[in-house]
Amino acid sequence: MSPDDARSTSATTLRTRVERAVDQPTTKWIVPDTGLTAAARFLVTLKDGSGVFVKAATDEQTERWLHTEYLALRQVPERFVPRVVAWLDEPGSRPVLVVEDLRRAHWPAGHEGVDWREGDIDRVLAAVADLAGVRAPAAFEPTPPRPAYWPSLLREGPDRAAFLDLGLCSAGWLNGAATALTEAEAGLDDSGDSLVHGDLRSDNICVADDRVVFVDWSDASRGSAEHDLALLLPTLHLEGGPMPYDVLPAAGGWAAAGGASLARRILDDAGAPGWLVKVFVRLLAIDLAWAASCLDLPRPDGIDWRSI
Repeated sequence: MSPDDARSTSATTLRTRVERAVDQPTTKWIVPDTGLTAAARFLVTLKDGSGVFVKAATDEQTERWLHTEYLALRQVPERFVPRVVAWLDEPGSRPVLVVEDLRRAHWPAGHEGVDWREGDIDRVLAAVADLAGVRAPAAFEPTPPRPAYWPSLLREGPDRAAFLDLGLCSAGWLNGAATALTEAEAGLDDSGDSLVHGDLRSDNICVADDRVVFVDWSDASRGSAEHDLALLLPTLHLEGGPMPYDVLPAAGGWAAAGGASLARRILDDAGAPGWLVKVFVRLLAIDLAWAASCLDLPRPDGIDWRSI
């Protein structure tokens, strides 16, 4: 059997399983043009004109992700997650998750840019605050510990030089902030009993009528109630939302750790496209300014993120 034959057979099997689950034929399968995952994903139109979204595991890793996502969808209040239409987990087959079709919802992020409507960001922040109060079931693993990146970025050598070459601060500012940034990162407590989405960003959020819906729960874990909000705030500010400090003014650890993680990614991922690197550098600038405000440091003396 050729690779093409194998793919065709797999697609036919998936279609049969889904049609059996929804109890009607399907007429159209479209691969979404947004989202990053190794799982197979389809926007599917049914014979009666309605639709569903299908996510199918393709290997052991995506199988684990899909089990985590399904578990999360069963725990989060229904108004914040896609409604589960079917969960297919037969012995000998990769699991398949079928959820409601949200194509008619407003998705702020897409290939053409970001479009937050008036009031949407406030609604999202309120929804994230509500999510922080959801207790994670015992089946969820604790949020993985964060590596300490600031020591390697501050040490004399190529990493420090590359960081300074980004133009976000001077060597003098970095020297003066080194202790505070290192201690804030090391002291961040990401533990807790809250259900953590783990990858909350604008392309995993949509607004459907009176609902704010969060999708792609494959990284869900059990951890800090501040985790999702702290990771989302810099991106929201980049897209027109409030300054992170105005929402979380005592979050020096989150800001320092987030900035260090972004810096490490910028320096290590040589193959990243230029547009993505630019986004990361702008987010890093926001994190540095946020950390400085929280830790009573002078404002970074480099390029403002709006000029990048």
